[in-house]
Amino acid sequence: MRFWRVVAGVLALGFVAAGVTPAWACACGGYLPDAASRARAYGENALVRYADGTEQLTLSMAINGSSKKAAWIMPVPAAAKVELGEDGLFSRLERLTRPKVVVRKTYWPFRDLGIMGGGRDSAGAPMAGAGVTVREQMRLGPFSVARLDGSSGAAVTDWLRTNGYVVPDTLAANLTPYLTEKWEIVAVKLAPAEDGERMSGATPPLRLTFASDRIVYPMRLSKGATTDQTVTVYVAAEHRVDATKLPDPDVQPELLYAGRVRDDALTAPADYLTAYTVTYDEPSRITDDFTFERAATDDEYQRIEYVTRNEGFWSTIGVLGGGLLLIGGGAAVIARILVRRSSTGRA
Repeated sequence: MRFWRVVAGVLALGFVAAGVTPAWACACGGYLPDAASRARAYGENALVRYADGTEQLTLSMAINGSSKKAAWIMPVPAAAKVELGEDGLFSRLERLTRPKVVVRKTYWPFRDLGIMGGGRDSAGAPMAGAGVTVREQMRLGPFSVARLDGSSGAAVTDWLRTNGYVVPDTLAANLTPYLTEKWEIVAVKLAPAEDGERMSGATPPLRLTFASDRIVYPMRLSKGATTDQTVTVYVAAEHRVDATKLPDPDVQPELLYAGRVRDDALTAPADYLTAYTVTYDEPSRITDDFTFERAATDDEYQRIEYVTRNEGFWSTIGVLGGGLLLIGGGAAVIARILVRRSSTGRA
């Protein structure tokens, strides 16, 4: 997302049922299923818009399985306005940034021999407890939200435990850098609207808006994860952006898309979309947050997916027949020219 500025929010999901063993499994924190659930978070989508010194972060978690209750913990660099996000947002973003499909034809008997082009590949192309202050509490659809300031990671995790959150042992230490930098902690409980109902699929999008002088996507909580962490970040800003600081310097994100788009959620001036995805196989190596800055150019980029389609026997016969006719026709023309020249020579 354009000239900066966008992206912040880290999830640390936790279930409200006591006695649950943490099972970290998302790019920005962890997912803790209740005792009777085998649900796991397998993907996180984030849209961050930046314009005029304000970041707007919308998050949704994809859940494999089902569960009765869940919670998120999101550090943000300034006081946040918390709202429900737009349903269907990430489906539209996925469609906007998917690869361009290019069909390459092959003809029998050349199928899968590589003679008429490769099989399938992709490539890029231009295109209130002690030490805790509760700032606000609210109910937003299925969410119960609390905005917290804390003096230490221990104080915040004590408040979370007291208020029904299951807290991983590593959370206090991983929260400490954010609290030292005076970040706000947004604690969110998510529960079905009716008793006995179970949640599955994607969580409802939640949107946070706050002041920021840079595009930053918090990742430091993810170092407590014990499973692979995958995140897709859509950055909407005035210009194309580069990832200039990486959570793990040895793991480079993949660029999915860059270009100006038309979408109700991506209005000017933040209408240039840059999309990245990354998976961390060793989340313990995460030491920093993502930051994004304006790229040197606004060159567009879209992946290309090549699909080979074999036209079959009769199509091949048609192609070969057409070629033979062409060759035969050419030979007849040449023969007539030679005959004409021979007759002229005898005269």
